[in-house]
Amino acid sequence: MYLLNPSLKTYAWGRTDSIPELLGIPPKDTPVAEAWWGAHPASPATVACDSAQLGLDALIDRDADYALGPDVAREFQGRLPFLLKVLAIDAPLSIQVHPSMERAIVGFEAEEAQGVAATSPTRTFRDRSHKPEMIVALTAMTVLAGFRDLPGLRGDLHLLGKDGAALLKLVEDANSPAAAVTAYIRSVLALPRGAHVVTTLASLNSSADPSAQVRAACSALASHPGDPGALVALAMNVVYLAPGASCFVGDGTVHSYQSGVGVEIMANSDNVVRAGLTPKPINVPLLLDLMNAVPATAERPHCTTDGAVTMYSVPVTEFELASVRDGEWEAPAGPRIVLCLDGQTTVASANETRELACGEAVFVPFGDGEITVRARGHAVVASVPVLGGDSGTFGPAGG
Repeated sequence: MYLLNPSLKTYAWGRTDSIPELLGIPPKDTPVAEAWWGAHPASPATVACDSAQLGLDALIDRDADYALGPDVAREFQGRLPFLLKVLAIDAPLSIQVHPSMERAIVGFEAEEAQGVAATSPTRTFRDRSHKPEMIVALTAMTVLAGFRDLPGLRGDLHLLGKDGAALLKLVEDANSPAAAVTAYIRSVLALPRGAHVVTTLASLNSSADPSAQVRAACSALASHPGDPGALVALAMNVVYLAPGASCFVGDGTVHSYQSGVGVEIMANSDNVVRAGLTPKPINVPLLLDLMNAVPATAERPHCTTDGAVTMYSVPVTEFELASVRDGEWEAPAGPRIVLCLDGQTTVASANETRELACGEAVFVPFGDGEITVRARGHAVVASVPVLGGDSGTFGPAGG
């Protein structure tokens, strides 16, 4: 087992306190938005090895079969297929979408051929992978995920009066729900910053009973004044997650995490296409090209609870997550990251036992064999599903 030092991300939308408190370090003057426990080559967690700090990706490269197991190493070309994070959100994240695997490969190879540096802020495709992801709330969270049915959108556009009339006509004249969503998103993201309709939208928050979408849009405007990306929120599903609840975001699903603290697990990728509510580069045409515009209820992972353990699974091959509260879980051999979120956690294999304090995590190689995770508090365990097995079903998210 290897104790992991996470890679920290100081994005502007983060909180100054939550992740430092988890890690037991002093609060920061600047926001700490994300802590990464994983092996993405652009920002790997590190381990103490041979009297030096070694990236987890480099450690795995030394013996991928031992670290990952022969099947996982072969299936994922010697890479750990998942990335585990904690997110601490103080302001809405960007309106964004992730590409499919096929589009990620094409985009990555095109940017490589153009000579765009891997670290360039204009780089869109930082690897060849898609990026399905799952968020599990640690505090109450608000999430925008996918597009809602059109009647609700039309109702909120009516509230904008004459300023929303042109947008409402686009939605009403479209020949299908997906066409209506596409026309609406294209139109609002073409608006100039500070457009009059955006000012009118901000005033709706004081109306008698604003919809969840209006409240989300106005919250976004409080952090991003005048940004027309806030109008995208009117077309989206708003999902309220209580602690322990979860939401899944697949390829092509437009989304934006709005507030709260949560554990996120995803395919080992950093491919993000943004189109509003961010100071980072945006690419509206690419988002429109990649997005799934069909209105549908936001998706929830399949959850099963057995005693102290809740398993969260989704229909992808890269990851699943176990949550262990005040009890233990015996897990078969496999590459795993165990993170203690509260109290203390013991991770025991046949040859080694590690005690983890709050905020500490270990990488357990496949070659260490079966493990027992005992949580006196709360721990999560990131794993690869059994290849060829049933990854579970999933359904609509509540809220």
